[in-house]
Amino acid sequence: MSITKTRPEVLAPAGTLEKLKVAIDYGADAVYIGGQAYGLRSRAGNFTFEEMAEGVAYASAHNAKVYVAANMVTHEGNEKGAGEWFRTLRDLGISAVIVSDPDLIAICAAEAPGLAIHLSTQASATNYENLEFWKNLGLERVVLAREVSVEELREIRQHTDVEIEAFVHGAMCISYSGRCVLSNYMSMRDSNRGGCSQSCRWKYDLYDMPFAGERKSITGEVTEEFSMSAVDMSMIEHIPDMIENGVNSLKIEGRMKSIHYVSTVSNVYKAAIDASLESPERFEEIKPALVDELWKNYGK
Repeated sequence: MSITKTRPEVLAPAGTLEKLKVAIDYGADAVYIGGQAYGLRSRAGNFTFEEMAEGVAYASAHNAKVYVAANMVTHEGNEKGAGEWFRTLRDLGISAVIVSDPDLIAICAAEAPGLAIHLSTQASATNYENLEFWKNLGLERVVLAREVSVEELREIRQHTDVEIEAFVHGAMCISYSGRCVLSNYMSMRDSNRGGCSQSCRWKYDLYDMPFAGERKSITGEVTEEFSMSAVDMSMIEHIPDMIENGVNSLKIEGRMKSIHYVSTVSNVYKAAIDASLESPERFEEIKPALVDELWKNYGK
């Protein structure tokens, strides 16, 4: 299958209504938000239905879209009321929901026809057979697992025409596509149901466990405490490759990040896309400045 290159959308995070508007003002073509239920960021400023309506109106006025993350892993009973919730999102004008659990996918498809469903990265889609499976179930887009390499991305695109969304910037999870239970153990908060306390970013040390006497650090006196978290992702230098490989949406992580982060990163990736589509030379010309802007914003 030949690869069709299109201009990918910049998909920015929005933890609040203010951040939604800022993201769009600074170049985002779409934003993803969380509602009061079914999301994975319980501590983010999740949107009420009234705020969603205002956000959709603002986005529509600026030719942008709003997606709602509903990517929690449901346990027995969590799905109660989901059908009505999805119908409300559809009626508010939400463009799509981002879902990982087959239970919620089935409910949304049955109870809210017309509301597009995007497969969340939590579903660990890493090959084209996986994407074709979800396409055949009616999903319009798949958010690839963050473990997928650029080379694998190209192979996937050559075998499927389903829309592909790929993360390009932000935090990485030490577990496979976010399926982590470290937070459950360390802080009694279920990371797969919205309670991740980012335990992997805490500082740790290693100790031996002697049968008697004082325990001693085995990392050494000069070694600083370490974090288990992976280094944050930044694919800014690979934007031409992403476009060449037919990615439809470039996703930025960070619904709990600052307004400064949302505005800067959205604007940088928009500029990277513009330059890449203009010419390889133009992209190489501005790339150092783009990288510098992202480094200034690291951790904010």
